[in-house]
Formats: sequence, C-alpha cells, structure tokens
Amino acid sequence: MSLEVYSLVFWIVAIVSTYLQDKASSGEKNVASLTTLVKIIPALSAVIFVLLFRPPTLFTLLLAGALVFCMFGDAAMEVDLVPGIGMFLIAHILYTTNFLLQSIILGLVTTPLIVFGVCMTLGVVYVVLLIRYLRSSGNEIPPFILRAGTLYFIIIAATLSTSILLWQTSGVLLGYLPVIGALFFIISDSLIAINAFHHDISHHEFYIMPTYYLAIFLLALGVFVFAF
Repeated sequence: MSLEVYSLVFWIVAIVSTYLQDKASSGEKNVASLTTLVKIIPALSAVIFVLLFRPPTLFTLLLAGALVFCMFGDAAMEVDLVPGIGMFLIAHILYTTNFLLQSIILGLVTTPLIVFGVCMTLGVVYVVLLIRYLRSSGNEIPPFILRAGTLYFIIIAATLSTSILLWQTSGVLLGYLPVIGALFFIISDSLIAINAFHHDISHHEFYIMPTYYLAIFLLALGVFVFAF
C-alpha cells in the first residue's frame, strides 16, 4: 500500500468515524453498531500500511502489533473503559519496546539519553498534575481506575520519551513525526480522562477522535520514516 492510498483511506474513514461517534454520544442509537465497525477501520488501514509498505522486519512487526492493539482498544472502548485501557496499555508497551530496542541497536549516546531522561521526568510530572486535576473535581474515582490510569499515562509518557530517543539516536530528519504522534496520544487520552472524571466536554468526540487518529496515523509513518 502506498503512502498516498493509506492517507486517503485513513482520513476519509476517520472523518466519517468522528461524525458517527459524535452522533452516537448524542444518543442516536441507530448509528451505534455502525460506529464501532467504522471506528476500527483507520487503525486497521494503518496495520495494513505498515505490513505492506515494505518487507517486514522486527521494527515493522512490533509497530503493526501495537496498531493491532489500538484497533482492539477502539472496539473495547465501546464496551467499557477498563478493557479499552488494557488494550491500549499493551499497544503502548509495544511502541515503547520497539522504539527503545531500535535505539539500543543503533547505539545509545549521552545526549539522546539525557533528553530521554528529561522527557520521561516531565512526563511523570504531567501525570501527577493530571491526576491531581482529575481528583479536584470532587468526583470519586475508583482506586483501581486511578492506579490503572496512572500506570497507563506513565507508559504513554514512555512511548513519547522513547520515540524522542529513537529520533535523536537515528538522526533521521523526519523522525519527529512519530514523536508528534505520541504527543497527540497523550492529548487525546487526557481529554478522555477529563471528560470521564472531571467535567463533560461538549461534543467531545470532535476533540478526542481527531487527536487520536492523528496519533496513530503519525506513529504508523514510522515505517516510512525509519528504514529498520
């Protein structure tokens, strides 16, 4: 699959999915079943793109695996928040493992490691501040959800940090694209948490879904950017 075909299919379906998600969240039950089906297609197209863009390597297989669990997460989130978090947690473990492993293979040097450490520290600080903000609403957050959510956001911070590490270690100019993707993942999931545990965001799907789709679109471009 070419980059042009992937981009066209991905964004057409992503726009339709966002519209259907908003309709479903507004209480239109007649679109609910269609919404789930359409919702997983962008991630599925990303998996196909990664696997077909060039002959598979360990990097592409791990990247495709992460996107598969994003697809599972899309479906699971329609059932409940907990299984959805579980699927996306596995996805981010795969992203992090992949980026870190390739960085190690390339050879770690001091400056990228320092940048990684700073980014990871800032990520943990952000998670602490986000959790504090969510708890300030006065709404009771179940302890299990609080612990799982904290772990989840730390792992997302690791995805962002290791994507920066790989970009700096590889020296690839367009290596910043997966970094931006990981950053948008944090934005999207932060909006989900705020909407679920702090206050309702009007037409939240128009903020959550585009940022999420941009995240997985850019992360999938890792197969285009890095020749591993």
